[in-house]
Amino acid sequence: MPTKKPKPIVEYRNYYLPSSFPVLLLTGDNWKISDVRSEHLHFHNCLEVGICHTDSGTLEFCSAMTIPFSAGDVTCIPRNIPHTTYSTRYTKSRWSYLFFDPRLLFRDMLPPDFNYSMIYDDIHKYLIPAGSSRRIALLAEAAVEELSAMNPDHMLVRSYLFVLYMEIIRFQNPKTQNMQPEIPPPGKISVLIQEFTQYHPGTRFHRG
Repeated sequence: MPTKKPKPIVEYRNYYLPSSFPVLLLTGDNWKISDVRSEHLHFHNCLEVGICHTDSGTLEFCSAMTIPFSAGDVTCIPRNIPHTTYSTRYTKSRWSYLFFDPRLLFRDMLPPDFNYSMIYDDIHKYLIPAGSSRRIALLAEAAVEELSAMNPDHMLVRSYLFVLYMEIIRFQNPKTQNMQPEIPPPGKISVLIQEFTQYHPGTRFHRG
């Protein structure tokens, strides 16, 4: 009998975001990405904005779809999108990561009917190449710098992240500030994790 192909495992990473200020920063010299590709994809409970400070590597998504990254790039991966990151062979790229929930962080700054959804039908829109948007890079760096301070000003950080979020939405689709995501056909990246399991029956999930 032919050997059955193992079912993919996707890890769920639940980041604690305090209700008083739902933002998490991961940064420093220890935040380096290995050049060893993980066997498992993972997804988060919130938006991830990453800044690649050094070297290069690969972002991988469902169905082995990949995007190359390099120093100076900014990534913006919505919640519930399975992915993994690994550096170019013999290197360890250094990153800073901002995790936040726009629905909680900006709920009193945007109208009740605001569509918080981001673009899901093109994985290339999850990466802002270095030099393609000076404002996005500056705002992300400013938020990291302020959050790294001894006594960060949360109001200032929220302002940075609000403008950063709106700039990312505009970068993803210059024709509109607030676009409804398209539901991808079978075989493409899922908009929600339920759709991922629908397209990949038997996939197992566990907390990473």
